[in-house]
Amino acid sequence: MRKTSVLIIGNGHYATGLTTLSDTRKTDKDSGVLLPSALALQAAGLIEQIGIAARDGGKLLRLKGRLASWKEKFGWSDKLKFFPHDGQTDEKAYVRALSAMPKPCVALIAVPDFLHKEVMLACISQGVPFLIVKPALIRLEDLYEVLQEMEKKSIFGMVDYHKVFDEANILLKNEYQAGDYGKLHHAYSLMTQRRDMLDVYKRWIEMDARLNINHYLGSHYIHLTGFITGAEPIDVRATAQYGLAADFFKRNVADVIETQIRWKDITGKIFTSYHISGWSDPHETESMTYQEIHLLCEKGHIDSDQRYRGFRKILSGGGYEVPNPHFFNLSLNHFGNVNLNTKYGFISIKTFIETAIQLQEGKRTLIELDSLLPTLRDSEKVTAILEAADHSLANNSKIVEIIRHNGSYVIK
Repeated sequence: MRKTSVLIIGNGHYATGLTTLSDTRKTDKDSGVLLPSALALQAAGLIEQIGIAARDGGKLLRLKGRLASWKEKFGWSDKLKFFPHDGQTDEKAYVRALSAMPKPCVALIAVPDFLHKEVMLACISQGVPFLIVKPALIRLEDLYEVLQEMEKKSIFGMVDYHKVFDEANILLKNEYQAGDYGKLHHAYSLMTQRRDMLDVYKRWIEMDARLNINHYLGSHYIHLTGFITGAEPIDVRATAQYGLAADFFKRNVADVIETQIRWKDITGKIFTSYHISGWSDPHETESMTYQEIHLLCEKGHIDSDQRYRGFRKILSGGGYEVPNPHFFNLSLNHFGNVNLNTKYGFISIKTFIETAIQLQEGKRTLIELDSLLPTLRDSEKVTAILEAADHSLANNSKIVEIIRHNGSYVIK
């Protein structure tokens, strides 16, 4: 298999783990996800050179100590190209990096939501396939503009909806599509996180008044519902509750958003889903994320508790904890190597890298990927639902219709 270079765009929580909480409070991404995944894949022979581009070059320099530690512990390379390399601030460092990185190159993007469109367009202009954190875009107009540019240049774009790689959700998808559950009547999901995330994303929230918890967390299970069923959204109603976050930011930032969606499945039958998302859980909660999904089907109930993963601990000084061993961590296997191949956060990134290389080698075609992976085109349903939910919230929680017109979604 060929190798590819990788450019990581962004230097925050998901990219590198560096946040305002670093060394003060623990999260489930204190090592980041994108950077350690890229280093592990480089060690495995899939990646040639790694670069990282961010606005704050001074913050990038803070990575050197972490890279040295990982080199000693895991044998990973500490030879990264930094953009900017001199500790300066450069809002467009990623643009210069896209030109400078050796080709073939792919990009892993984890920047504030309001920058998603311009960063994806910059990747497309340089012919660079990309994986972007969810939600890719929250307005259909922006999504269709980016998709049009992608199609002109035949660029592969994937969204990091890593929950589709969780073994529990793979089982849900396989059994649902095999007809084991019968008709789906109702789907329910809950996904809430500790209020620490308000600190982690404080700067982003202050810069973008549109950003809300439904975009960041609600999108996960909304996407999963469409991905499992292949259903089309019909209409959306959203409600919101305010309290802690509104006090923290001194404006209307919701603690919790509920999104109700009516869908039409591939047989033309209707079902409803209801998704709760929030980011004001107490610091003391035993897990970073409450997460669960329930399906009520013709043949019965299906429950997947994705918070309790069979591992709980209580230690003096640390209290009671329920870690998720399946998402992402740098634990070692029996041979002393980092054990990432069972972690669905890593599998998402590895799948993107391998698929991009297979496309370069002519072993895959773009047209087949929309039905296999969470591509940018596949995220069309989520974008339509998030935009409709935002319209609903802005209009006293009215029901907002989504229709198909000339092959595209339209918000009514």
